[in-house]
Amino acid sequence: MSRLPADDLQWALQRRLEDVFAKLGEKFGDLTGRVETEIHPDVSFDDVGGLQAAKDLLRGFTLALRSPESYARWGIPPPKGVLLYGPPGTGKSKLARALATAAGAIFYHVKLLNLTSKFGANTGELLQEILRIAGGEGRAVLFLDEAEALSLEHLLPPPAAREASARLVAALCEKLDALRADGRVLVVGATSRTDAVDAELVAPGRLDHLVEVPLPDAEAQREILELMRARAERNAGRALFETIDYRKVLPLMGGMSGADISEIIRRALETKVHHAGAGTEPGLVTTDDLLVSIDAYKRVRGVVEKIRYGQYL
Repeated sequence: MSRLPADDLQWALQRRLEDVFAKLGEKFGDLTGRVETEIHPDVSFDDVGGLQAAKDLLRGFTLALRSPESYARWGIPPPKGVLLYGPPGTGKSKLARALATAAGAIFYHVKLLNLTSKFGANTGELLQEILRIAGGEGRAVLFLDEAEALSLEHLLPPPAAREASARLVAALCEKLDALRADGRVLVVGATSRTDAVDAELVAPGRLDHLVEVPLPDAEAQREILELMRARAERNAGRALFETIDYRKVLPLMGGMSGADISEIIRRALETKVHHAGAGTEPGLVTTDDLLVSIDAYKRVRGVVEKIRYGQYL
């Protein structure tokens, strides 16, 4: 019996998932921007700057997906879930995607804030259906992004939020408990607010392995900067930066996340785009350019914080 080529199998799987989620959307509403799938995610742990301890821990979970029988030999089931926790912008989504890449698993990205924004009586059923689909198509990493959104405090007043959230979490936990213990699915939650995550989610047998994803220290920030510089130059096909003097740059970036650093790099490069568009020779990005970008970003971030806390309303 002839086998389909790998590309045909991938195409067939992609079409099957698209059809399944389209039918799901007919029942629960359009899932665009709420659930995304990647058959072959291409982010590796080497693409993640810093976070060595978190990466080492997560690499261990690839064994649960690739070789669940390793656990059976020791009389225990493979883990079902992990919770990544830490400040916003530290790379939790990227780590989850890298885990799926390393495990050769389909990556299901469930954006809980978007999904619960249309909260209704059947939202728990929708989450159960997504878990069921993930469990039926081979190895899978199901990423529950912004797990704190399950508290529903962004939608409802406190008493109503607590009651509705309890039902939603109970529906999710019911499906987590029912997952087969064969290591086909690993559920990875992420949160920047551990105080808003229901304790039932992190009970034994659920998202019971906790992995901290902290803000980067200076050495990790340097690694992140170098990765982002290399990625931008690879995309452009040419050198974009002069040698960076990290003795000047790093002291000004204390407390900044990987997402903050990415935005600083983007702004420095955007300034070069504007100069070139105005007909001037922009030159390469210098240390001084980065210092200007850091200063501008700090000022913008200050304004955003004032807007967030209502000082400009």
